[in-house]
Amino acid sequence: MSSWKRQAHLWHRWLGIALGLLVLLWFGSGIVMMYVPYPALTEQERMVWLAPLKAQQVRLSAWDAWQTAARPGVPEEVRLTAVAGRAAYQFKAGGHWLSVWADDGEAMQVTPVLASASAVSAAPGATALAAELIDIDQWSFGSLQDHRPLYRVSANDAAGSVLYVSSRTGELVRDTTRSERAWNWAGSVIHWIYFTPLRTHGQPWRQVVMWTSGAALLLVMLGMVLGLQRLRLRRRYAGGRCSPYRGWRAWHHWLGLGMGTLMITWLFSGWLSVTPFNWLASPGVTARDRLAFAGGPLDRADLSLPAAQILRRHPGTLELVWRRVDGQLYLSALDRAQRRLLDASGKVVPSIPAERLLHAIQAVRPGTPLQAADLLTSEDNYYYSHHRQATLPVLRAQFQLADETTFYIDAAQGRIADYADRNSKWNRWLFNGLHQLDFAAMLRARPLWDVLVIVLCVTGALSALTGVVLGWRRLKKSVT
Repeated sequence: MSSWKRQAHLWHRWLGIALGLLVLLWFGSGIVMMYVPYPALTEQERMVWLAPLKAQQVRLSAWDAWQTAARPGVPEEVRLTAVAGRAAYQFKAGGHWLSVWADDGEAMQVTPVLASASAVSAAPGATALAAELIDIDQWSFGSLQDHRPLYRVSANDAAGSVLYVSSRTGELVRDTTRSERAWNWAGSVIHWIYFTPLRTHGQPWRQVVMWTSGAALLLVMLGMVLGLQRLRLRRRYAGGRCSPYRGWRAWHHWLGLGMGTLMITWLFSGWLSVTPFNWLASPGVTARDRLAFAGGPLDRADLSLPAAQILRRHPGTLELVWRRVDGQLYLSALDRAQRRLLDASGKVVPSIPAERLLHAIQAVRPGTPLQAADLLTSEDNYYYSHHRQATLPVLRAQFQLADETTFYIDAAQGRIADYADRNSKWNRWLFNGLHQLDFAAMLRARPLWDVLVIVLCVTGALSALTGVVLGWRRLKKSVT
């Protein structure tokens, strides 16, 4: 055997021994993640958890409540919700949340008792809830940084609920059940190498995922080269065989050739998921973009509107969110059925006029003309439903910029719904397309997509399994 072939065999063998089991688990955990994602609190779950706001409890305007907090300037975000049955203003300032009771203006002090009382509606049937203060655990990674430390509330309900309550706002920010946690050990924890001691440190975790998936990609690429090199379609091996192998080796050879290309694309796209070396990095929608779209920060007049009167006009409201668009104030009102947009007087606004939205989005990139602006009533290649529901209609606005900056604006809620640029568009095809096989609406249609992905994952797992068996046999032989 020539030197390069020998080296390729050795690298393939030992990389397979080191990583073969992980590749096998990646296929299995990928199937689990199709149906059980990492825990998160959805809008529908918040609709169940939140209690209706009572107008008689809102005795202060948002501005008066903000003044009692004795903070300079104005808050970046304002919400009005009920915490443990009591109305409270939630202010975000300087990247941190603080809460003030809407009836007496006192700063909210989130205690274990309050955290348990806040979480109780999310654990129906529970007779006891125990709260403990934590910074982070296995199920509280992600977008909860602004709410830490968290109260972890364990309930003795039938579902085995563990709930996470913000120590800053008293709100439920994440919920999990016993079943969800169990399936996640077989799903996202393995797939993302989401083990608490490692995941707590963002950059080391990212490096581990990047280099592990990169090494696995090299493993499969070497296997494909060697598999093709040993394949004979014309000058066949003895007995007319195209492969020189038998038994487990033959299965590994044929399954590897059959799945090798797809395994390469999956591992390559998985490697891209952590933006290696900042390749194809995209800024997304920034705080600066949102502020420009809003037409400036909230002001005293915005925060002084009579929230109690609006609640009387719309009984059953669970949450009010102050929202500016092009310098004009709106309120996003959530109830048990939907989220609606109101103007400052409390009148329902079916949709913000396209002219206002265009003026607002133009301020996001001042001095740069729009290349195209159109109202989408159906999805396009970069704004579509798959694991999440895409809101329609949206205004798509593309600027005349080299990076093809494009914003999608939710006309019914007056918010920037999504963002795309050249890098994110490439990432959409190289990650979403290759990793999740969502190249087109037809392929994304369920259950066709489910059947296709499961069949391919099972076949890929069988290929990895044959390699694990061969690696184990080789390892035993080396030891003995």
